[in-house]
Amino acid sequence: MADVNKPGEKKFHPYDARDVEKPLSNCDALFSLVKCVVGSGCLALPLAFYRVGYIGGILMTIFMTAVLIFGLQLLVRCMVESSRQNMVGYMNFPETMTYAISVGPKFCQCLSKCAGHFVNGILIFFHYGVCVVYIVFVSINVKQVVDYNYHERINTRIYCFIVGTLSLPLFSLRHLKYLVPTNILATLLMYTGLACIFYYLFTNLPPIDEIRQFNSQLSLFVGIIMFGTSSVGVMLAIEAKMATPGSYVGWLGVLNRCALFVAVTYILIGFMGYWRYGDYVAASITLNIPIEEAWIEICLLYRSSYGPGRWKLVRDLLMLLLGLVILGYGTYSAVIEMIREYSDKAHEIKAGSSTEIKTPEEINAAQDAATLDYPIVDDVTASGKSRLLRDFYL
Repeated sequence: MADVNKPGEKKFHPYDARDVEKPLSNCDALFSLVKCVVGSGCLALPLAFYRVGYIGGILMTIFMTAVLIFGLQLLVRCMVESSRQNMVGYMNFPETMTYAISVGPKFCQCLSKCAGHFVNGILIFFHYGVCVVYIVFVSINVKQVVDYNYHERINTRIYCFIVGTLSLPLFSLRHLKYLVPTNILATLLMYTGLACIFYYLFTNLPPIDEIRQFNSQLSLFVGIIMFGTSSVGVMLAIEAKMATPGSYVGWLGVLNRCALFVAVTYILIGFMGYWRYGDYVAASITLNIPIEEAWIEICLLYRSSYGPGRWKLVRDLLMLLLGLVILGYGTYSAVIEMIREYSDKAHEIKAGSSTEIKTPEEINAAQDAATLDYPIVDDVTASGKSRLLRDFYL
């Protein structure tokens, strides 16, 4: 690339010319980055490990994370270089794409503006879709909790309206700096919830030779791991709002530290979840965990004692709250199931069929049939034994 600086002139650096109104510290950026990467996808990782085996899952998680981080670092460096050549403090992704194509080979220079609009459209479509999917997913999970405990039959669209309305204040924030406190709180709650899940994953572990080291179903694994790690738009926005953007990339940069932390988290969840539940692992690991237990201890101790200062009651209520927070995390397979569910309802409406009110048992049975793959079991000789084991784990 051509050097825009004259001989003997001080080299222009975009970071020196970048003016950020509410900059993020390195710690702010790290917490925000972890929060934007670790989310719903981690709950589907045991299923992903089931698809490729536990050794294959570990190797592929490391490989996919490394490829993602390498590509993102390369993109950030290209954005900085484009900013340097144009002698501006910052150029965003679409602007960088437009400029790069305009100075590239002659046969593609005419497509420079189209390329920028294409990138912008992809980012808009991706983030719009993510926001819509999460609002619908959270609404469905809240509806399930209400239906299970209060036997209310309220339309899912009403829950979507409520969740979307409550989300508007957060969506209206223009500076990532204002989201740092909620990001830190959400990250702490999320990892506390994951610690509660690990309690079940580390108990009653079967022999490790009962699970596969390798498997050949690579496509779904790639889909789940990319769903769980890709958030390019937010990753770039964090770098753009940092007080010291030079600390974002590099071997010991914020991005690499986050990647290492996330990779270790994902490997632990995927490996331990698959080891614990084997061929009976659900689309989301929370579906394998009994939901009625955060209540058992509360009821058992009601007539005796919760300990000094009722600390056991406080602990159990916090675990119950964290369990409800976990319900808000979506998975790749759950998103597919939501789309299928709405398609089926649309068919019923067009056919003029009446909506049938189902019991909680029928709803649970339908969800199991829709979200769980039939397990691959090599040594089961009787269908009754297979169903007994499936019911035991689920």
